[in-house]
Amino acid sequence: MMNRVLIPLYTGLACLANFTSCSSSQDQPEKTIRTVVPVTVSSPHTGKMTEYTELIATSAFLVKAVIQSPVAGYVEKCSLSPGDKTVNNQVLFQLRTKESDALNQDSLGSMSLRGMVPVKSKMNGIVATIDHPQGDFVQEGDVLATLIEPGSLVFLLEVPFELNKLIRSGQECTLILPDNTEVIANVKSVLPSMSGASQTQRMVLKPRFARDIPENLMARVKIVRNAKNNAVILPKSCLLNDEVLKNAWVMKLINDTMAVKIPVATGIRGTDSIEIVSPVFGAADRILNSGNYGLGDTAIVRIIRQQ
Repeated sequence: MMNRVLIPLYTGLACLANFTSCSSSQDQPEKTIRTVVPVTVSSPHTGKMTEYTELIATSAFLVKAVIQSPVAGYVEKCSLSPGDKTVNNQVLFQLRTKESDALNQDSLGSMSLRGMVPVKSKMNGIVATIDHPQGDFVQEGDVLATLIEPGSLVFLLEVPFELNKLIRSGQECTLILPDNTEVIANVKSVLPSMSGASQTQRMVLKPRFARDIPENLMARVKIVRNAKNNAVILPKSCLLNDEVLKNAWVMKLINDTMAVKIPVATGIRGTDSIEIVSPVFGAADRILNSGNYGLGDTAIVRIIRQQ
């Protein structure tokens, strides 16, 4: 009888002990795991920032000479090829008139007429095209060849009307050729008319040095849109934006281990850098330039490199 009473009592005590043990373990607070983000930082510096607008210009020769046939006849001799250099009064073609050709083939004719007409160059230049080679029949006034003057090379720039205030006669600009060679040029003239189709105004750019640039070469033109000498500059990697690119901010260190979110207003944007208009940062401020993406308003960080 005694044993039957003790067994339930022992069982109840064991369950009570287990319940107490579980309750005490659940009441213990969980340990907070603090995430430390490795970052690199940069400091602002003051310098010149320039913003450019890029347009397209096409090379052309302003001075060209068209060599025309003075008579109707045959091209007896052509002493040049495209790309050859010519001098003034150089004989380029020998034409045989059709009358002399007809008389020489007449079996009853007793006259021997050569009927050769020389065609000379009108300028020092380079042969651009040969329109009628040796053996061709040409009419009076037909184009035989076209010469160009190398020193007349310019670039023709089509400028939208809303940008023409950025360019004035005599202004310096930079031409970037397809091989990334940069050529300094000056605005030689601004034509006083607009293209009806594209509503652009044509401007003539004259390169400062002579180079073997072919006609119809397309080059990019860098036009200064805005410039500031004492701009506060940060690397672009420091800047963070929201999804709609409306709000911008940086993560600034307030001590060696904590960074906070600072909203900023930006100005001129360069290729790798950006101007910070507000707030005013100093050279001693440290701004995160890597490891900053996705951080909250306040973050615990570890500096691994300072640039």
